[in-house]
Amino acid sequence: MRKTTGARGLSSPLETATNYPQVWQPKYWGASDIAAMEMTASRALLQMAAKFRTNYLRNFYELNRVAAQTNSNPNQPLAYVVFAGQGREEIVSRFVEILLGQGIEVYKMNRELKTSIPFTDAIHTEVPLGSFLIFTDQPQRNNVEALFGKQTYPNRVDERGNVDVPYDVAGWTLPLQMGVETYTVTQIVEYPNSARGLERMTNINQVRQTLNLDAAKESFAKLPNPLKTNPRIGLYKGFTGSMDEGWTRFVFDTFQVPFKTVSDADVRGGNLNYDAIILPADSETTIVNGLKEENYPKEFTGGITAQGVENLKKFVENGGKLICFDDSCEMVIKQFNLPVKNVLSGLKRSEFYCPGSILSLDVDNANPLARTFGKQAAAYFINSSAFEISDASKVKSVATYAKNNALMSGWLLGEKHLNGRTALAETDYGKGKIVLFAFRPQHRGQTFGTFPFIFNALEKQN
Repeated sequence: MRKTTGARGLSSPLETATNYPQVWQPKYWGASDIAAMEMTASRALLQMAAKFRTNYLRNFYELNRVAAQTNSNPNQPLAYVVFAGQGREEIVSRFVEILLGQGIEVYKMNRELKTSIPFTDAIHTEVPLGSFLIFTDQPQRNNVEALFGKQTYPNRVDERGNVDVPYDVAGWTLPLQMGVETYTVTQIVEYPNSARGLERMTNINQVRQTLNLDAAKESFAKLPNPLKTNPRIGLYKGFTGSMDEGWTRFVFDTFQVPFKTVSDADVRGGNLNYDAIILPADSETTIVNGLKEENYPKEFTGGITAQGVENLKKFVENGGKLICFDDSCEMVIKQFNLPVKNVLSGLKRSEFYCPGSILSLDVDNANPLARTFGKQAAAYFINSSAFEISDASKVKSVATYAKNNALMSGWLLGEKHLNGRTALAETDYGKGKIVLFAFRPQHRGQTFGTFPFIFNALEKQN
């Protein structure tokens, strides 16, 4: 196996490889070069489409025709069902809307069906009225199976323990990410096709009517604000640029949660008139030191500085709530001297590696941070953390990674290092609280299943 130590599976952009035959020649690289590259690629695509139009159309037709054929293998999924009455109608609606937006055929059940669902107590299960069926024998078969199926990523480690890094992530099962309960159907055991009472959903308001929701005025409309109280929320945004901050902002905008941006200058100056402040998943160096002054104008450099750290301490001591996502927990644990450590810190890739997968959590749903959750939840883990609490009288564990079989979809190497470790914790600090997420509960703005952890953490306390 070829050793790959660089990004995207390439050891070096200067090294010829099978999947990179024409290497980049070092030179000055500016915005015009990027624009020229994009224009060349776009023109090449259009030329190919025009030159081989008939071939592409025929191939596309054949691929879709084969995909739409009924699978004769009885062990393969015939369909996936989204049961009615899950209690999270807005999220189910958004889930189905995502499917419809990708051209996936979705049917509503206008009468009950009896189906075979593996791993249930009964061999045959009634699919209740108002449930949604997504058959696999449709042009979007591969997409359906990729979204609903659980990914099993190969254990790509060589004899020296070098990990073959995937291009992006290893697991992405959409129902698990969104917290939507779905089941695999292997057989429909009664009613002929003509009597099944299936109604194809062609727009989101048909779905919303089925779920007893008000009609949406536009596609992917904003969702109702889930907060019962009206906390003053600050979202830290440094000048280094943070995708994690952008994902958090996207979630707040989607759910119409009011918030204000907290800048480096705000933290340095102690301008922290909020009930809760969120630190996105950025490292201590990024947050505290920020950009270097020799490379950028002074007003954009310096981070929050040591003074800003002290101001955050005062903010919490005086009754504020500090909510930390993944990487930012390291700074808070260290600077606030919390009896917590990340047990994954310092492990080699050959010992532990999880490049982006869905893991199972055991949840203490008696804790207010976990209200509305069951005893288990699915969380997205991407090179994240796992906490060991050395003083349980000071820090409470709200959710832990499963004690065994934590991997739900993707790739997890060295699972023993996180089994039973804390994934979500909270602690009192002065008059306030600190909430530590070992993972990113809003990863890419699509992990709807763990958004409620964030909303619960933001609620004002009695």
